[in-house]
Amino acid sequence: MAAKTADSDGGSMTPSEPSDGDDRSDRDSDYESDDEEESPKASRRHSEKLNIQWTGYARRTPVILFCPEAILAKKAPKKTVGERYHMTYKFGSSECKIVRNIFNYHGFHEVHPNSSDFNLIWTGGHLKPFTLRSLTEFQKVNHFPRSYEITRKDRLFKNIQRMQQIKGVKHFDFIPQSYILPSEYQDFCAAFLREKGLWIVKPVASSRGRGVFLCNHPDQVPLDENLIVCKYIANPLLIDGFKFDIRLYVCVTSYDPLCIYLFEEGLTRFATVKYEKSNRHIRNQCMHLTNYSVNKKSDDYVKNDDPDVEDYGNKWSLGAFLRYLRSRGKDTAALMMRIEDVVIKTIVSAEVPVATACKMFMPFRGNCFELYGFDILVDDNLKPWVLEVNLSPSLACDSPLDMKIKTNMMCDLFSLSGVVCHDPMMRTLQQSRRNQEVTAKIAARAKDRRRWKIEADKRLNSDDVSILDMKQRPQSAGSSSGSRPGNPQPRGMAGLNSEEIKILRRLKEEDQRKGGWVRIFPTPDSWDLYSWVFSCFT
Repeated sequence: MAAKTADSDGGSMTPSEPSDGDDRSDRDSDYESDDEEESPKASRRHSEKLNIQWTGYARRTPVILFCPEAILAKKAPKKTVGERYHMTYKFGSSECKIVRNIFNYHGFHEVHPNSSDFNLIWTGGHLKPFTLRSLTEFQKVNHFPRSYEITRKDRLFKNIQRMQQIKGVKHFDFIPQSYILPSEYQDFCAAFLREKGLWIVKPVASSRGRGVFLCNHPDQVPLDENLIVCKYIANPLLIDGFKFDIRLYVCVTSYDPLCIYLFEEGLTRFATVKYEKSNRHIRNQCMHLTNYSVNKKSDDYVKNDDPDVEDYGNKWSLGAFLRYLRSRGKDTAALMMRIEDVVIKTIVSAEVPVATACKMFMPFRGNCFELYGFDILVDDNLKPWVLEVNLSPSLACDSPLDMKIKTNMMCDLFSLSGVVCHDPMMRTLQQSRRNQEVTAKIAARAKDRRRWKIEADKRLNSDDVSILDMKQRPQSAGSSSGSRPGNPQPRGMAGLNSEEIKILRRLKEEDQRKGGWVRIFPTPDSWDLYSWVFSCFT
C-alpha cells in the first residue's frame, strides 16, 4: 500500500496567491474566507503553522487538517483553527468516543442533536430526506442517501446478482451463492439437493455476528424472519490452524463522479478455536465466526497490549498479515490487487441507485462522505470473498492497536472529506450577503449589456460595421465553454466546463490531504479496467 503523503498546503490562516490556470465562475463557493484585511505576510509573521489547507479557486476556502500523530503522542491540543471559526459537530442516532475525542482535540465543540448550527454530523444511520435537503454547502454528514444498497446483506446480494446477469458471473464471483428467505426458500432447497454441505444463515440487517449460525439441512432454517443463507466457504486460508477475516476501511467521497479510497492499514481478526472441516462443530461459533464481538467472550481470546507488536494475539494489523504471507513466499501485491478489484466492483454495483438518490436529496456535491467496513475472507487459493459491508464499522478501541489504527484512519478520513473552516452561526448572515452580491452583479451585467447594445446601434447607424468584431463581443455570464479575457483555461482542461474543472480541482486537493488513504478509483488504469462495467449504465 502507498505510504502516507505529507500535507503540503498547511500554513497560516491567510490564503495564498491565485495559482496560474485556475478557472471558475464569479464565486466558486458559498463559504469563502472573509478575512482579507490582513496581509499574507503579516499573518504568517504573527501565527504559527496551522493545520489548514487553502482550497478552491485562488485558494480562498480553508479546510481543516486533522493530526493523528499529536493525539497518539498526547501532545497539546490543536484547537486554534476550530476555536477561531467556532466549529461544531453533533451526533445523530449514536455517539462515538473516538469521534468526540478527535473533534474536541481540534477545537470543535459539541452541539445539541436538534441544533442546525453544525459543521459535521456523525450518525449511525441515514438522515431523513428533509434534513439532507436543508444542509448548507459547508455542512457534512457521514452517510450518502441509500448507501444501504451494499450494507444490507439482501440488497448487496441483489445488486451483485444483477451485475452477474448483465456482465457474467465470472466477473462478479466474489460473493458466495446466496438465497433470500423466505421468498427464495424453494430455490435454496433445490440448490441444497444439488450440492450438499454447510450453509451459513444471517439476518439481512444485523452486525457483530448476531443471529448468525451454520446449518446442514434446509429444515434447520426458520421461515418467520428475513434471512439470507449463503454457501459456506469451506476452504479458508488458515494461519497456525485458525480461520480469520480482514476488516478493510473504504471511503467514498463522491458517487457522481465515483471516487473510492482504501485505507492503507486494516485489521486481521482471528477465531479463537482451531478450524476443522467436519460437521461435528458447526455450533461452535468461535471456530467458524471471526467477529471480534463473538470471540472476545472466549476464554481462549488473546489480547495484545502493545501497539508496536502487530502480529500477536487474536487481532493483527493488515500490514502484519501481508508480511506474514510474504515471508511464506505468497504474492501479496497480486492479492491486494484482487481485493481492490472486488471492493471497486461491489461499490460500482450500487452506484446508480445511490447516485440517483444523491441528485434527489443532496443540495451540494460535497455534503456527504461514507466510511464502509468491508469484511473480506481469503481462501486457500488467495481468492478474496466479500462477506459483508458495514454501514457504520465499529470504532471501539479495546486495545492499543485498535487505538493506533483507528485514530490514524479517522483523522485522515476527516481531513480527506474536507471539513470547511466556517462559523456555522454565520450561515444565514453570509447567505444573505451573498444573495445581495449576486443580485448586484446580475444588475451590473444587465446594465453593461444595455450600454453595449446602445453603442452598437449607434455604430451600425453610422455604417461602421467593422467594429462588431466577434472577438470583442462580451460572453454570456452563464457561458461555460471557452475562457474569459485575462483568465485562460488551464492546460490539459480544454473542452471542460466550469463544473468539470471544479471537480478535477477538488480531486487534486483531496489527493494532497489524503494521508493514509489510497485512491483506488479512479486511477490512470481505471478506464482500461472498468469501462466495460460502466457501459451497462449508459
